[in-house]
Amino acid sequence: MAVAFFMKSLDTTGMNTLAYADLTEPQTNNGSSIASTMQKLSISFGVATAGLTTAVFVPNLDAANSTEMIYGLHTALLLLGLVTILSSGVFRSLKRSDGSNVSSQKLLHHG
Repeated sequence: MAVAFFMKSLDTTGMNTLAYADLTEPQTNNGSSIASTMQKLSISFGVATAGLTTAVFVPNLDAANSTEMIYGLHTALLLLGLVTILSSGVFRSLKRSDGSNVSSQKLLHHG
């Protein structure tokens, strides 16, 4: 459980850093509103997706036995994990220099 909380905290910190990385001082107020809204929307979409996925794979409570129920939950969780892994592909569009103005690391240019 502690690892899950740590990973969620790390994710939030990283996303917040990227949200403010290219903003000027006057833009940070609007950036804060947009970043907060996007985080709340992403949580809402995640909960809705998890609920719909579970509803598709978990059989009716009255007609299912425990084996069918567990199989349906496992299938739903595996699919949600796959969607999570695939959604991380959006970060492939980041350039090496993105966020460099808030980073203490220096970019090394070879050449």
